[in-house]
Amino acid sequence: MLPVMGRDPKEIESALATVQRTLDRLTNSGQHQTAFDIARAQFAASVRASWPANVAAIAAAIDRALVHEGLTLSDSDRDALRRAADVLRSVEQP
Repeated sequence: MLPVMGRDPKEIESALATVQRTLDRLTNSGQHQTAFDIARAQFAASVRASWPANVAAIAAAIDRALVHEGLTLSDSDRDALRRAADVLRSVEQP
């Protein structure tokens, strides 16, 4: 596979898979609003023609979720989500 805007597509796919697993955890733990905020950004990124550059919006939603005091994710889940956000944020804008 060819790099996508400076990133390996597999790295981006892995970051998005981490986001999806986290959404499931948040939903299962009853944190529906936080899950919805991230999912809304993920959906917007998936339907816009400017992909992959717009995945930075997912990173921003993740950043907002990570500062939420009531977030019930383990430290390892938070670290994985933080790394996913870093990957998504680093995708170059066209």
